[in-house]
Amino acid sequence: MVLITEILMSKNRKAWKVRRWDRLSRLPEPIIHHILSFLDSKSSVQTSVLSRFWRCVWKHVPALEFNQYYFQDYSSFRRYVGKVLSRRYPLNLRKVSFLDRQLRSEGRDDSLVIRVIRHALYHDAQRLLIVTVNDMTTPDTYRFSDLFGSISSCNLKTLELEGFDLDRGFGSPGFRALTTLDLLTCLVACDQEVLEPFSNFPCLKHLSMRDCRGYESSRLVDDRSIRIYGLELLSLTLDSVEFDKIEIYAPKLKCFSVQEDVEYLRCSLSLPSLDHAEIGVHEGTPVSVEDDRESITLQLISVFHGLRNAKSLKLYGVTTVEVLSKFCELLENQPSPFPKLESLILDSKTEIVPYKLVSYFFKGSSCASPNILYVSTPS
Repeated sequence: MVLITEILMSKNRKAWKVRRWDRLSRLPEPIIHHILSFLDSKSSVQTSVLSRFWRCVWKHVPALEFNQYYFQDYSSFRRYVGKVLSRRYPLNLRKVSFLDRQLRSEGRDDSLVIRVIRHALYHDAQRLLIVTVNDMTTPDTYRFSDLFGSISSCNLKTLELEGFDLDRGFGSPGFRALTTLDLLTCLVACDQEVLEPFSNFPCLKHLSMRDCRGYESSRLVDDRSIRIYGLELLSLTLDSVEFDKIEIYAPKLKCFSVQEDVEYLRCSLSLPSLDHAEIGVHEGTPVSVEDDRESITLQLISVFHGLRNAKSLKLYGVTTVEVLSKFCELLENQPSPFPKLESLILDSKTEIVPYKLVSYFFKGSSCASPNILYVSTPS
């Protein structure tokens, strides 16, 4: 990528520029296409001015990335996307990304992203990423049913959505081949007491939900339960998923990660094949923690019991140890639910770990020599 940038800027050194590009041009075409696939589409198209050889190379790149950030206004962004889609060769795509930072109330036109989605699926894209802005107060954003409701079938394997309204059309039958789903700052329509938003993804193996909340009639709600039944799930990440209760049944799940305020950590877990678990808890509202110490302890015990098959357990961040330390007195009298635990993983910045807390995790283990590992946790 640095090489391309340097060559574009060295117009007054023509001979040197030609020699360098001759070397790059002699690479096999699949390698050149692979290199350009790491660029956004605007930068990829700009390589067409370098020489006659590069004039049409961008049309073969198996990845598209449209980012509104690089355009001064939405109309020029819309025109540019249309030109790229109409001029590229009709080849299959590996990945398509569409990043749109404009709200519907600011004049955004859904027809543009619909055109990108149809182009991606028509050319058998394996991975689709759509990012839009969402202030998490009202569902003034892309609605899943508006963009994907008409799709009857596709070969898409990975779908990443940010800032979406996952309305009643979420989980249409057209995505039955999907194996990876990543949701960030999405709103989930709450049309019933217990939600089952992933029931139409039978092949789903990897699921991530971060900063997701429920809404009903354009109003945020947190008194609904969400049920995740994944017969093929192998990994699951939940981070700040604000629902009253989360029920999870995943018989093949190997890796599970959850981060939440301690008073909202209400999970019912059935994970018989679990190998590795990560748990991160934050103190939340100090007053509620003090008033509900016993009930929160029961919630923690319930979560730990659901993680009982884990061979390694990571306490995510220094804060998690600090919060759990406040419940040591109540936890030490409880039997440890971890008969298979071999490793307890802590943040390298953790200075003091109460013996009672470590004892709670290890005292039920059948492992002859359990150990504590310290690793650096990304901020």
